[in-house]
Amino acid sequence: MMTQPLSLRAGPGLPAPILEARNITKVYAGVSGAPVTALANVSLRLLEGETLGLVGESGCGKSTLARCILRLVEPTAGELLYREQPYRAAAAEDMRRLRRKLQIVFQDPFASLHPRMRVADIIAEPMRLLPIGRQLRRERTAMLLERVQLAPDLGGRYPHELSGGQRQRVGIARALAVEPEVVVLDEPVSALDVSIQADILNLLRRLQEELRLSYLFIAHDLAVVRNVSHRVAVMYLGKVVELAGADELFARPMHPYTRALLSAVPIPDPAAERRRTRIVLTGDIPNPADPPSGCRFRTRCWKAKPHCANEEPQLSAPHAGARLVACHYPE
Repeated sequence: MMTQPLSLRAGPGLPAPILEARNITKVYAGVSGAPVTALANVSLRLLEGETLGLVGESGCGKSTLARCILRLVEPTAGELLYREQPYRAAAAEDMRRLRRKLQIVFQDPFASLHPRMRVADIIAEPMRLLPIGRQLRRERTAMLLERVQLAPDLGGRYPHELSGGQRQRVGIARALAVEPEVVVLDEPVSALDVSIQADILNLLRRLQEELRLSYLFIAHDLAVVRNVSHRVAVMYLGKVVELAGADELFARPMHPYTRALLSAVPIPDPAAERRRTRIVLTGDIPNPADPPSGCRFRTRCWKAKPHCANEEPQLSAPHAGARLVACHYPE
C-alpha cells in the first residue's frame, strides 16, 4: 500500500489543496426537455502528491466531475480552485495557461490518439503551448518515450501499430509533455488486460513519486483503487456519499452503499468467500431526472427509515477524524 491517508480538510500543519471543487453542480437538458442533474453540490479537495480515488456505478457522475474540473464541460454552478485561485470563470487565455498544469489520461487509448499522427508527433503536439523550439521538442519527446518505458523507434509508428498497453503509455507521455501538476486518470486501465494493468499502475506510481504529481483516479475496479489511492470518494447518483482514507474505507465502510460495493469484490480465499454474505441491492438506480426525495440511496437501502425520505443527509464527519459520510444511520 501507499502512504498514510491524507485529511480532506487543510488545517494547522497540513498543506492547502492543490485543486478544489466546491459545490459543483452540472445540469443537462434531458431528451424530453426535463433537466437531468448529473452532479449535485459535489465538493472535493486534492492535496499535492496524493491520489484521490473516485468510485461508483456507471452513470453516477464520476467522468462528468472530472470533465467539469478540467472545464472540458462547463459546470452549471459551483467553484473551482487551483492553488486557492478560482478558475471556473477564467478567460480563454488564462485557461490555456492553466491547462498546462491540469491534464487527463482517457479510458480508451485507441480512441484518444489521432490515428493519422505518428507517436512522436502526438507526444510533441501539446508542447506547442511551451516557448521552446522544434529541436527541444524532439529531445523532450525522446525523453518522454524513455520515461514511459517505450523504445525510441516507436516514435515513428502510428497508434494502430501499437498494443493497448503501448498506446496507453503514449497517452500518459502526452499528458506529461507540458509538465502538469495534476493528472486526471479516467479509467486508465479498464480497457487493458490484467497483466498489462499492473505494469501501467506501477508506471503511474513511479511517475507520481518522481514528478510529485497529484492524481484524480477514476475507476470501477475497487481492488485497483485500493492499491493506488491515498483516499477514496464514493459517488452515488451525482453525489459523494462517503470519503475516507483508502485503508480505513475498505476496512470499515460506513455508508450502506459503500458496504454493498465492497461486498461485491471477490476475495482470493475460497473459504472466506464462501463464509461471507454478499449484499445484493434491490431495484434499479433512480432516474437522475427525478431523483428520490431526501436520501438518494433510500430506495435501495435496507436501513432506510421514514426520516430518510424527508431530509437529505449531508456529507459530514460522524466521529472524530477525517472520514465523511452522507447517511442518517451510518454503520
